[in-house]
Parts: sequence; structure tokens; C-alpha cells
Amino acid sequence: MTLSPARGRPRADRTRESRARILDAAVTCLLRDGYARTSTISIQAEAGMSRGRMLHQFPSKEELLVAAAHHIFEAQLAEPVPGPWTERIADATGPGERIAVVVDCLWATFQEPSFWAATELWVASRTEPALAGAIRPAEKRLGRAIWARMDQLFGPDLVGRPLYLPVRPVLFTSMRGTALSYAFDARDPASEPLLEHWKEIARHSLLT
Repeated sequence: MTLSPARGRPRADRTRESRARILDAAVTCLLRDGYARTSTISIQAEAGMSRGRMLHQFPSKEELLVAAAHHIFEAQLAEPVPGPWTERIADATGPGERIAVVVDCLWATFQEPSFWAATELWVASRTEPALAGAIRPAEKRLGRAIWARMDQLFGPDLVGRPLYLPVRPVLFTSMRGTALSYAFDARDPASEPLLEHWKEIARHSLLT
């Protein structure tokens, strides 16, 4: 008897593939439906998987969404800076232009699906202790990776300026807070009025 390709693969590979499908489906449901309306049934339907197979991997919604939280944060940690941004930063003719491009790049990250999926989990964790317990250490790892990414983007010259360390969290937290308002006020992020202010704050702090 000839085994099918799926049956011929090692069980561990099939398990990892099933787990990834379920977690990707959970993230899709979080983005589409929000935390409150995301259920194991909707995730199962999105994943196209039998209920028994999904429950074997994740016996409860809580366990599944805790794993989804880790899945989101790990994806953010592994995601490289998109090539076009890397090229634009490399092509900047001076520190002022580099600051402007980096601020544009940072702001763009708050429009990505991973930000909104993570936001659903952050808000839900206020009343879900198990979820909060999973997110807390993952957020600390993500925070360190974000600072390292910002340092890489700004480059050693700007990172070495005296006010860089205070400016870094000011930019990040202001962008994150502003991005949240887009949840109820859809508009073009490229026309965000604060975008030029962030650039001016960074230039004034780092170049004068």
C-alpha cells in the first residue's frame, strides 16, 4: 500500500502544521471579529479542521488564545524590516532625512494586522488573568526587540546623541496611542497630523 504524502510525513511535522493552521486562524478571527466574538467554533471553521483535532491541540479557548498571543509576538519578533524601508533609510542623505524616513517606517508598523491582533489581546487581558500572564513576559521580550529595532533604524550616530534614549519611548508610545484612535476613526494614516510633529520632535531633540 502506498502512503499519501500527508500520511508519509512524520507525525511531529503534521502536528506543527496543524498547530500553525489553528493559530493563524485564531489571529484571523481576532482581527475580523474581535476577542469577544472569537470562539473555538469560529476558529475551527476558519482553520477548516475537525473539532476533535483542534481540541486535541487546544482543549479550551483560553489555552488557544494564550498560544495565539505567543504566536503573534513571535511573528513580530521575527519579522524583518521591509526592503523598501531599508533602502530608503540607506539612501537618506543626512541625519535629518534619516529621522524623517525612520519615523515614517515606525508609524507604518502600527497599521499592520499584527498590531491590531495584539491590541485585541491586550484589552482582553485586563479581565483574563491567564491571558495577561502569557502576554506579560512576551511583551517584555517584544519591548526589548522593538528598542533594538529602533536603534538599528536610527543608526549609531543618532543613537549616540544625548537625548536619544528619552526620545525613543516618547515616539513609540505616542504612535501607539494615536494608532488606537484609528479603531473608531478610520482615516488615511499617511495624512496623520502628528506625523510631522514626531519628525520635528526627533530632529529638535537629536540634532540641536
